[in-house]
Amino acid sequence: MGGEVLLPDRVAKIVQEEYNKLKPSSKPVLRSNGVKEWTVLASTLLLDSNTGNLKMISLSTGVKALPDKELSRSGGKMIHDCHAEILALRGFNTVLLKDIDNMNQNLRQSDLLEISDANGKYHLRAKWKLILYISRLPCGDASMRTLSNSSPTSSSLKSIDDSDEFQYIDPNIPTILRGRLNFSRNGVVRTKPGRLDSLTTLSKSCSDKLCLRQVTSILNCMTWSLLDTPVFIDYLLIPQLNYDNKNDLLLSFQNRLKCSKVNYRPMKYLTTTVKFSEDKNFITEEPSSMSSIKLFLTQGETIEEALLNGVKNGSYTKGNKPLRKNCESIVSRYAQWHIYKRINPNYSATSYLEFKRSQTARLELIKYTNEILSSEGWLPTQPDDFAV
Repeated sequence: MGGEVLLPDRVAKIVQEEYNKLKPSSKPVLRSNGVKEWTVLASTLLLDSNTGNLKMISLSTGVKALPDKELSRSGGKMIHDCHAEILALRGFNTVLLKDIDNMNQNLRQSDLLEISDANGKYHLRAKWKLILYISRLPCGDASMRTLSNSSPTSSSLKSIDDSDEFQYIDPNIPTILRGRLNFSRNGVVRTKPGRLDSLTTLSKSCSDKLCLRQVTSILNCMTWSLLDTPVFIDYLLIPQLNYDNKNDLLLSFQNRLKCSKVNYRPMKYLTTTVKFSEDKNFITEEPSSMSSIKLFLTQGETIEEALLNGVKNGSYTKGNKPLRKNCESIVSRYAQWHIYKRINPNYSATSYLEFKRSQTARLELIKYTNEILSSEGWLPTQPDDFAV
């Protein structure tokens, strides 16, 4: 094995190389007014603990999330959260689903998964360790101190009295803050950041979602039902982490749950000097509206999509107009549910939410963890139900 000291640099270089291969439509651009765009890059990779070889599973970019009201016309086709690390995890689950589907249809072995003899379910092969690469600290609690030190945001917004209802989406739930309001508060749930005049998104920050997933695993409701062993992030790799950054990650993830009874799976934090080429470097740069996802399937096939407003680029319709046919991404709920029903035809007459709500053990674990993260209550996103 190449040695853990070399692992972060190897991963960062591979991720950058694969990013360079993306189509121009999947990347930030230089706008006509001369303003340069930036984005966040994320990737899931598997490390072979026997050989040290790396296998990329998903690669993604993105910094946008949809307003909650968009979900009313989604029907599973719109991706609410297009932040890169969340897209990368959606991609990982899609690859698992497609791998199981191929195993069922072709009766061939998978390099990722194997069948458990006891119950006919699947599990990730024991040799694999999961790496999540993110080109910068995740939004939300884990990055607030770093942003506070570097952001030109008005000091009146950085430090807000806890009694000021301006910072809350629901004043009755003071343990959930809107975006980056009140930088000085730590250890609270935050929604995705956005302009103060933008429509509200109830999608939670990447810090909160990653924290939750180290309790529930990164599996979604579909892969959860197909695998008998959870899959957790073993390594979180972020370029240019310093001591304070690592401490902030520790406080945001482990420490928020340390007094609870949940079984939190700690990650190992890695860093590298290899910085992502399209990260934000100057205050004048603007976040890209585009997102992208690329999947690396076990048969050597790749799937790449450029996304805008939660659907495939060129497919978005404004207002209350119906979504265009085939607008959905391969990592959308709709596409994943279509694959799942092919794997498990017993649910052919079941809607997505009916299936999801039937997983009581998983839902109880999520509910309990959410109550720890936000003791004063929770703000769920709008239900997004559909049938294929």
